[in-house]
Formats: sequence, C-alpha cells, structure tokens
Amino acid sequence: MLYNESERGTFVMTNTQYAMLLLRRGFRQRCPVCGRGKIFKGWIKTYERCPVCNFAFEREPGYYTGAVAVNLVVSELLIAVIAVPLAASQSVSLTVLIVLGCTLPFLFPLLFYRPTKSLWMSFDHFIHPVSSERI
Repeated sequence: MLYNESERGTFVMTNTQYAMLLLRRGFRQRCPVCGRGKIFKGWIKTYERCPVCNFAFEREPGYYTGAVAVNLVVSELLIAVIAVPLAASQSVSLTVLIVLGCTLPFLFPLLFYRPTKSLWMSFDHFIHPVSSERI
C-alpha cells in the first residue's frame, strides 16, 4: 500500500490502484511521477526531464532497452498474426504479400514507439518507485 509522504500512515491507494494510475499515465504518455508533464516534445524526441516535476526520464544509460525489446516483440507478433493467415490464403496475391512484408516491419515499430516507451517508464516506476529526494 502507498502512503502520503507528508502524513506518514495516511492510506492513499492500494498497489492495484497505483498500477492502474501508472498504466493510465503510460497510455496518455505523461510523466509517471506527477502525471501532468509530457514525455515527448516531438514525434520521437523525448524531454530529458519532466517539464512539471523535473523527474529525469532516463534513469541510467540503456534505460529504454526494455522498451525497444517490447516494441520489437509486439511488432513481430502482430506481423506474424497478419502475415501467416494471408500467406496461407490463396486469395491474396504475391504482390500484396510483398508490399505488406516490406512495409509492416517499418510501420509497426514506428507506431508503437511512443506507447512502448511511455508504458515502459510507468512499469519501471511501479517496480522501482522514485522517492522525492531522488527526483
């Protein structure tokens, strides 16, 4: 259970409620600490720190390696789910299969880049929460 830092012993929310809060912040691509600051300042570029609470988004070198791995696995699974039935179907032409095979491996990782990165931060913040002195 989580407690309010200003009043020790005051119940704020359960771990499940906190996980759901972080999940919502991840889907909204907001800071996992305050929930108000934006993570991205462009399509790909991220802020180094939260513009609202000054939380450092990248905690250590290679921090986003897990997000990249999740992005790759999700993208490849979706490509397999789409490509295998289409390839097994005799009604889809070889040209369509080639076009899909050349575009989906580039399109899916780009589409999932922002969500996987922000959800990774939320997941990591749930596992390794940041105290106020480490922000």
